[in-house]
Amino acid sequence: IILMTKIIPKVNETQEFIEIAFDFSNPLDLVREAISNSFDAGADKIKIGFETISDCGEKVLKIILEDNGTGMDIEGLQSFFDLGNSMSRGDDDKIGEKGHGTKVYLNCKKITVETVKDQIKYMAVMDEPKRKLHNREIPTVDVTEESVGNLESYTRVEVLGYNNNRRSKFTHQNIKDYVLWFSKMGSIEKEFGIDLN
Repeated sequence: IILMTKIIPKVNETQEFIEIAFDFSNPLDLVREAISNSFDAGADKIKIGFETISDCGEKVLKIILEDNGTGMDIEGLQSFFDLGNSMSRGDDDKIGEKGHGTKVYLNCKKITVETVKDQIKYMAVMDEPKRKLHNREIPTVDVTEESVGNLESYTRVEVLGYNNNRRSKFTHQNIKDYVLWFSKMGSIEKEFGIDLN
């Protein structure tokens, strides 16, 4: 007797989120990802800030990533937080297309995304992504939206407690070197007369 069975491969979603989110070798990859996303959104102003704040007596690393790009709607936010989902896939003018990059942000205590697109402001909050993933739970995102009239589009991402609040890599000199060597800001394209973005 010969028995035939069909096995359908599955994905362990939680494990894949963990592998992608914590497999980035350099915490500064968050900076590269923020710059790439800003370029993909057509931004011509990018602001990246690092500071420590006090939370119940603990020093917490606060990272702010801000741009004046096209902003995100619900579909864009879904893509931002999803694994393997990218709105840039197939667009040769975009940098990101795998849907893995923003998962570097999950190595934190809290992510808040404030964005405006088509005169609607969205506020998306993901609490305790790192803790939830290590407890084998997919973190959820709470999103609110409101009409804001003629407000220009933008995106502001705030990441709290990134990389266990280790700040040693986030010195001015390290960030400057990293941006100029490993991000779109240091692209060799300009040496060849390519001035797109």
